[in-house]
Amino acid sequence: SAFDSGTQWDEPYGWAPIQLLAAEGMTRYGFANDAMRIARSFTSMVDENLRRDGTIREKYNVETRSSEIRITAGYAQNVIGFGWTNGVYLVLERMLQ
Repeated sequence: SAFDSGTQWDEPYGWAPIQLLAAEGMTRYGFANDAMRIARSFTSMVDENLRRDGTIREKYNVETRSSEIRITAGYAQNVIGFGWTNGVYLVLERMLQ
């Protein structure tokens, strides 16, 4: 949501599957430039964090473009090598080619 509640599903966190749904939906409805912007922004954020700490994470803070999180309610771990982030990254990279 666009509400910063301190939970993992709210602002400022951008989940990989939601990035993919947005990019694919925009592509299907003729907004290819916006889809590419989302794909480029998400993959470059993952790339930056991979260079910085050598990992790919489950959660990303899209405002700070980092994997640093401050979850105060709910599941607060930020798992390394999380499957859906890896998969979405690959799909979005293909979309950008």
